Amino acid sequence: MIVLNVARPAGEADPVELADAALAAGLDGVALADSPRLFPDCLVETERVLAATAVRVAGPCVLSLGLRHPATVAGAVRTLDAHHPGRVLAVVGRGESSVRNEGLTPPSLRTYEAALDTLRELAPASALLLGAASGPRTVAATAARLGGVLVDAGADPAIVGKAVALARSARADVRVWMFVRAVVTDDEAGADDAAAPVLGSCAARLAQAPDWFDVPAALRPAVTAVAEAHDYRRHGTAGARAGGDVPAEADRFVRERFVVTGDPRAVADRFAAFAAAGVDGVVLAGALDGVRERLDDLGRAVRDGMTGDGR
Repeated sequence: MIVLNVARPAGEADPVELADAALAAGLDGVALADSPRLFPDCLVETERVLAATAVRVAGPCVLSLGLRHPATVAGAVRTLDAHHPGRVLAVVGRGESSVRNEGLTPPSLRTYEAALDTLRELAPASALLLGAASGPRTVAATAARLGGVLVDAGADPAIVGKAVALARSARADVRVWMFVRAVVTDDEAGADDAAAPVLGSCAARLAQAPDWFDVPAALRPAVTAVAEAHDYRRHGTAGARAGGDVPAEADRFVRERFVVTGDPRAVADRFAAFAAAGVDGVVLAGALDGVRERLDDLGRAVRDGMTGDGR
């Protein structure tokens, strides 16, 4: 399955309309961002989308266990699944902008593991339940405890393949999906412009686990500077770059490691590599400039790459 992540500030776009656009572009559904100060409530909007559209799946992505107790998350998923059996996608995580904007820090891995255990115990088996993970410890723990993982490991097929293999070594029958920042572009300038809003949050992942992501030692300080220039109060928007002296070389490195760009054939080829690595499903980031404007092109390219025949 291929779904579009909806991460638009309240009042900027209607998730129901975006879900219909995703369907028209050949996608299977939508996933709704969870950051209370930035976006509409993802659980309320999930109900609206499932009731008003024919999407195959919809649900929160990423629902923050740094803000929400796992029992309340399980209750919400259970209720949604009762009204819309088999159509609920729920992706949980430790939290990013959702916790930072409240002055909190993401829960420790040990605390998060306990939350995953509670969630797996209480959530219905009929819902598609995934846990977002970037670094190796979180990938392995999420796969083992939840049985489903949304890998956020960038766009380098070698790194993605390493993450998929790690998840399956922790649990052989795990569902492995991938969060991908991808957009169809015409040239390098267009690729740079499209990727700019997300580079800081991508760089934060590289800075937190530079060995895992094979970041060259000489570039690590510059990559950290890209991460520090990200304004989480504007996460997912064009104004997320807070400024500061960020080396262009570091921006380009982060973009190439985390964002799929290029013409439809280039995009399809990259997704074919992800499919070959064992990726089962895809959540496409909706925060990049140009995604909505060229969603038809992107949807066809991703489908072609993941299936090999564009079905």
